[in-house]
Amino acid sequence: MLPFSIFPLKNYLLVSIQEDIDDVEISSLFEAISEKTRVHQASGVIIDLHDVEVIDSYLANNLEELTTSLNLMRTRVVIVGLAVPVVITLLDFGIELKGVKFALDVEQGLNWLQQGI
Repeated sequence: MLPFSIFPLKNYLLVSIQEDIDDVEISSLFEAISEKTRVHQASGVIIDLHDVEVIDSYLANNLEELTTSLNLMRTRVVIVGLAVPVVITLLDFGIELKGVKFALDVEQGLNWLQQGI
């Protein structure tokens, strides 16, 4: 079973990432997100990281590249469920995630996308 899931939700995508994702699966995930965003013409992507308690430099850098790519595709990104150690790691790596909104949970993230925030 893959350590991630991608669900179409109206004109958005909900992406859930589990803790045990490895570097090869990260690349597969980000390719899948880009492809599904294009195919479904998604106007927003919610990335749920509530199962991720530790983030490594590879995932952090790929997350930054993904959000930049999605922003270039005019797709809004909301990241939900960040644990404190993940936030600290992102700050330590200097990852800025420009153009990304953050929410406590999927419901709040979906509300922000629907309101155009």
